[in-house]
Amino acid sequence: MDRWSDLDLRITLARPVQVSELVAAPLWAWQESVGEDGQRLRLVFADGRRVDAIVSVSRIALPEPSADNAIRFDGALAAARLGRGNDLIGVHLVLGILREALVQAMLLADRDERSAHHRHGSPFDARAADVTAVLNAASGPQLAMEACRIYGEWRRELEPAYTPDWTALAEIIGPE
Repeated sequence: MDRWSDLDLRITLARPVQVSELVAAPLWAWQESVGEDGQRLRLVFADGRRVDAIVSVSRIALPEPSADNAIRFDGALAAARLGRGNDLIGVHLVLGILREALVQAMLLADRDERSAHHRHGSPFDARAADVTAVLNAASGPQLAMEACRIYGEWRRELEPAYTPDWTALAEIIGPE
């Protein structure tokens, strides 16, 4: 319908298949649930395409998710919602990402202070202002990118082996 739309599919499979057997593009993030009507998949591909599918009779097997799969998925969904002007849902999703970013900052404070109990502030308290600045920015898809960027920076600071990847989110948002 528009650049913010996903593709909705109903798939009936005679046997289990790997997602790579159906689509050549690599997955970037997803949600999966199982209900009475079958396996429900909400897929985001590395090139920014999004597909919602109900799979019946058998199932689609997915690869091992990335460590930040939920953040990636929420970022993609937030960008699409904000792109359509659905600020209520978009900002709700962005708040969840920023909450997880603040968790990373709290874990950093715990690590540096060598305690999970903080009677007084720490240098990490300034990060609350970073989150507030994101929330004070103009509403739009870029809000999702900024939330993800902060999450990724703080998580990488906590876990040096973690490498944030917002490529599909950038594809969804496109040029401003």
